[in-house]
Amino acid sequence: MIQDFEPSDRPAAEIIAREILAFAASGLLLPFGLGRGAASTPRKAEQRTLVLIHGYLGNSGSFLPLSGYLKLLGIGPIRRFDYRSTDGIERAAVALRDELRANVRGGRIDLVCHSMGGLVARFYLQNLGGARRVDRCITLATPHQGTYSAYWVASRVGRELRPDSALLAKLAATRDRAARVRFSSIVAGSDNIVLPRIFAADEDIVHVPNLGHVGLLFSPTVFRAISRRLLAPVAPGGSPSAFDAAFGQSCSG
Repeated sequence: MIQDFEPSDRPAAEIIAREILAFAASGLLLPFGLGRGAASTPRKAEQRTLVLIHGYLGNSGSFLPLSGYLKLLGIGPIRRFDYRSTDGIERAAVALRDELRANVRGGRIDLVCHSMGGLVARFYLQNLGGARRVDRCITLATPHQGTYSAYWVASRVGRELRPDSALLAKLAATRDRAARVRFSSIVAGSDNIVLPRIFAADEDIVHVPNLGHVGLLFSPTVFRAISRRLLAPVAPGGSPSAFDAAFGQSCSG
């Protein structure tokens, strides 16, 4: 029997209302993700580029609140990567590789990914050589072990996100290829997409019990958890520093 996270103690009506508002806000931000991408980064060895990767059927517009918060902290340059969700995870990972080769021309890279975007990032890191360039990968509500909800989705992506899919088996088998990358997972304890929620937990875990799948994108609690990890020093060889390792936690959201 799978041992999931304990459910939130907040009223269900409150959690549902917050998630509906998050969906609405995400929809309003979609037009802002339709523009041209940022210019290529300078060719500087000391720079650290942050790349934001959206989830299934979304675009980079949903990252505008987080992007603005991180810019205020001086994190960046920040790039937002858009891909066609219906092409599947492997093709999206190839597009990510090509985007970073063409437009991130120096320094190191960190990734912050929502939902399916985390699996796109992992395929890039583990199977396309991305671990050579990336130090951190922070995932928000990413179904690392799949989701039972995917059995209701009759599409290529639905098949890839099932817990018994060949793609997830390949990711599990190639995990050591990204051993130097510091992975953190932020888990929505009231997620209505990733079921069971424990399937979104991976390595350094932040559990936010009172937020849903989309609500993570608008939460100050989540923003602070992300910024702490991005501002932490990177230990030699990409291993987690003592500062990083101290932050596995459960937050109130």
